Amino acid sequence: MAPELVHLATDDGTCPTQVFTPRAETGIGPWPGVILYMDAFGVRLALEHMAQRLADAGYVVLLPDLFYRLGPRPPVDVAGVFASGDVRGALGPLMASTDNRRAAADTEAFLEHLAGRADVAGSKVGVTGYCMGGALTVLSSMMVPEMDAGVIWYG
Repeated sequence: MAPELVHLATDDGTCPTQVFTPRAETGIGPWPGVILYMDAFGVRLALEHMAQRLADAGYVVLLPDLFYRLGPRPPVDVAGVFASGDVRGALGPLMASTDNRRAAADTEAFLEHLAGRADVAGSKVGVTGYCMGGALTVLSSMMVPEMDAGVIWYG
């Protein structure tokens, strides 16, 4: 099932966000909501697969593009970044487009969207991520009172 693309209004603009729901064999819901924070390489096919896998476990999953402030851009070529030998140079400008304050404010918009969805059960929301997304998981769990659970893969 293809994800739903929604554009969420934030303090700094419009954040393109993919929404993944369980496949039909998972049931008819509603399901708990989860935010999946991307790593520093950004939204790409690998993260979309992770989001769908989590959705198929029985969740509505938001996968926001936290680098939206830079405007539309193609997915990062992960192999190319590593082959370049300058990972920091390639990812630094992307990562500089967000910070703790911005990420916390963005999270409020993500929570508001989940709260308004008929396919989301209850008001409790979880957040997960790895690498940069793991750090944002810890941050949002501390700074955003509405976050109910956070799991990092590594931060």
